[in-house]
Amino acid sequence: MLRQALAIAAALLCTGPLAAQPVVEHITWLAGDTVATRGPRGVRPSDRLIDWVSARLPGITHERVIANAKRSWMLIERGDRVCHAAAVRSAQREELAYFSNTWLMPPLQLITRRDRAAALPVDAAGRVDLVALLADSRLQGVVVQGRSYGPTLDAQLQQPVAQAALRRVTAGDFGSNLLPMLLQGRADYALEFPNVLAAQAQGQPEVAELTMLPIRGAVEPVISGVACPRTPWGQAAIRRIDAVLGTPEGAAMLREGLMAELPADTRRQYRDLIDGFFRRRSQPTPGL
Repeated sequence: MLRQALAIAAALLCTGPLAAQPVVEHITWLAGDTVATRGPRGVRPSDRLIDWVSARLPGITHERVIANAKRSWMLIERGDRVCHAAAVRSAQREELAYFSNTWLMPPLQLITRRDRAAALPVDAAGRVDLVALLADSRLQGVVVQGRSYGPTLDAQLQQPVAQAALRRVTAGDFGSNLLPMLLQGRADYALEFPNVLAAQAQGQPEVAELTMLPIRGAVEPVISGVACPRTPWGQAAIRRIDAVLGTPEGAAMLREGLMAELPADTRRQYRDLIDGFFRRRSQPTPGL
């Protein structure tokens, strides 16, 4: 923590109008999407983004490292010269990193086996009461250690009652092993974005045994973005990255990738919010 405090103090001293920005010669990209989020050609969203950005940042060497959520945020907090390609944004993480927004994800859903759905506390609108579910010791959930599920759900998942209700796994990525755990009966429920179940259903008929339900109170979309450490180097790197993403071409690339992965009903439901997000994304981030 001392190293983090010193890094933040240095950043504050070096961000004045006369401060010289460090030269960014090399970026180590941390990529860790779930296998489930690979597109039709087997390409991760983070890989697509890194390929696109690196082609437009001449003079910078780009290295790619696969890292799970826990390790990624350890490196960022330590102030290493790394940038995460697809990090959920939260107030807690903004204390550690500079962000350039990339995607507006529809709210996470709860995934369970169809034969377990009747055991879940569900209201008249078909939404799961997560507070009641976490208090039910008969049901075991599974989440990824170190992964953020967005500000609303993170707050609930950190409550004392959740500690016994949830199994927190350290996955090799961001959770490609969670759905198999549900299918094998090793857990009763997990939390995921709507595109993940749709992606895994392709060519895997057993995924039809799973169903996805909305979570009461989790109605706000989740913003993700590129994250670089809150240091002078991290600010210089994120400014270079944001400059190429904050263009009509950059926004179109990001929007196309997102819309191709979302289920059709989710695209229709959130189209206006997504379109507004990418209109703002077509320009550089103010005040970065």
